[in-house]
Amino acid sequence: MNLRSTFGKNLKSYRFQKKFTQAKLAEKIDVSTNYISRIELGKHSVDFDKIEELCKHLDIEPFQLFLKPKDEKLPRRIDMDRK
Repeated sequence: MNLRSTFGKNLKSYRFQKKFTQAKLAEKIDVSTNYISRIELGKHSVDFDKIEELCKHLDIEPFQLFLKPKDEKLPRRIDMDRK
């Protein structure tokens, strides 16, 4: 797995943990939903300023987005109604 893919999978995982949709996270950091999607798919690089913003809203440290995920299987969608 390359670094972009690792970053994207971690971003998706932490976003799910916060129960944020791509649209909600995109709104918080003032980018498009497509931008978030492309990051999560490992198709787009992220600059340091956006990494800082992402981490602020996800309540994580930047290094956490670069660690190899323990569980690489994530659900395709998040159930926003589930508690």
